[in-house]
Amino acid sequence: MRELFEHDNSDAVLLIDASNAFNSLNRAAALHNIGVLCPSIATYTINTYREPARLFIIGGQELRSSEGTTQGDPLAMSLYAISLQPLITRLQVKSAASQCWYADDAIGCGSLGDVKTWWDELMVSGPPLGYIPNPQKCWLIVKPEKERPAKEIFSETNINITTEGRKHLGAALGSRAFFEEYVDERVEEWVAQVTRLAEFATTQPQSSYAAFVFGLRHWWTYLLRTLPGLAPFLEPLECAIADLLVPAIIEHATIQEEQDLLELPQAQEPPDKTEIKTLPANARREKDELLKRQCEQVRESLSSKSERAVELAAEKGASNWLTVIPIKEMNFNLNKREFRGAIKLRYDWEIADLRAMCTCGDFFTVDHAMVCRHGGLIIQRHNEIRDLEAEMLRMVCTDKEREPVLQKITGEEPNRGANRVPDARLDIHARRFWDRQQSAFFDVRVCHPNADSYRELSPKQIFQLLENEKKRQYSRRVLEVEQATFTPLVFTSTGGMADECKRFHSRLAELLALKIGDDYATTLSWIRAKISFAILRSALLCLRGTRRKRRVANISDTDITSESAQDRI
Repeated sequence: MRELFEHDNSDAVLLIDASNAFNSLNRAAALHNIGVLCPSIATYTINTYREPARLFIIGGQELRSSEGTTQGDPLAMSLYAISLQPLITRLQVKSAASQCWYADDAIGCGSLGDVKTWWDELMVSGPPLGYIPNPQKCWLIVKPEKERPAKEIFSETNINITTEGRKHLGAALGSRAFFEEYVDERVEEWVAQVTRLAEFATTQPQSSYAAFVFGLRHWWTYLLRTLPGLAPFLEPLECAIADLLVPAIIEHATIQEEQDLLELPQAQEPPDKTEIKTLPANARREKDELLKRQCEQVRESLSSKSERAVELAAEKGASNWLTVIPIKEMNFNLNKREFRGAIKLRYDWEIADLRAMCTCGDFFTVDHAMVCRHGGLIIQRHNEIRDLEAEMLRMVCTDKEREPVLQKITGEEPNRGANRVPDARLDIHARRFWDRQQSAFFDVRVCHPNADSYRELSPKQIFQLLENEKKRQYSRRVLEVEQATFTPLVFTSTGGMADECKRFHSRLAELLALKIGDDYATTLSWIRAKISFAILRSALLCLRGTRRKRRVANISDTDITSESAQDRI
């Protein structure tokens, strides 16, 4: 509407306010229109609305609602929109004005004569359907040079006329001065909200981060999209985010390079089907190219250590724990030390409150914590991923086994470097995963990419090295002896995964989505989130968990029996 209003052929835009629109909808006409225009929901709406709705009032009284939609009905918006479609079509035929509808908000734009024709037809055709415009609450926004003729043409309508502007669907229409005034008010409000959110972030950093990412920031991103050229007016908001909210969330004062790094997208997942249909390919390509240039500029200013951290964080799956809502029932929530520790692990920032020495005698650093085998935390990390993968396989495979023993080699000739141990085990066995009635074996490997042996390798090289190692040990033996398939599941402690592992999870999501009747993209996102949190919590356990030797109490000489305990009682 802003672009239409700014066009040379447009004189004015008319904002319509209807009286009690949803409750005034002509229900009989609505049911008829839906039966013709959208038969797929006609049965539902007829069963719901053919009889008056019973509305109960405190005190025992009851009202019978015979018009309008019912509040809380999941199809109320669809019912209302389809019911007004004949009105919208008629207005389009009768007037040359451009129009836009959102729920009960109608907007007409064009020359003064076209807008007046559009208004007259709306006043005639709207009331029979239950859409009754209220002229005293409607606003005509005109260009300054058209103010006098507008007042003459609309003199008998009681419509308010202005050359400044009005709020419209979370944005604004009108003059530049009105835009700026509107944005200043909104920015002042948002700064107060960010300041308040920063107070919550001291004790609930993950929830505050989620509130910012999934809620608050969409207000100003929407405003920037609908009112271009207003970025300079958001400077107070940017300062509040950088100086108050971010330090409160991560408990760490950031420098400019770190702020630029935090502003980068956390994850660049492929678009879903809806985005593919609604976003033009060229616009998306331009956006991707812009983000790529921004990433390159930020990386050029980073140290080699930080650049390595960014490279690992950019791996598919490494950022999923940052892109989900912290739902407690799904175990996606972190306490404040876990969340801030996860942020520092992600960017390889210093963690100040670590112990000085490890129980093994070496200096305790983040990289040492991820590879030290004292205390069994590395094994727990492996087992956590193994158990999670086995549990998800159980949901789609009837025959599933954990740590299956491979058959002995009796005449077969495995390749050089293969595991020939008689009781060799793999992590998971499942049937009917890749093909019907075919057995599939999986083996999990979790490595730390900043270990001394991997530090000079790229993530792709690390994954290829470890996949080849697993295949060399087990692939031929599984193929020839078990006559099954073998898939290595290689992860990094930072959340990345190898190509074979990605294909495994894609197949798992396909089977699971088919079984539960859910969308593939949603199922895959859920799987990646579960894996991401499992790896993250395992990494935090390696960082914070105890590595002291456990002392087992000697109870072999204890002489407490049920009889003696009963005697004491």
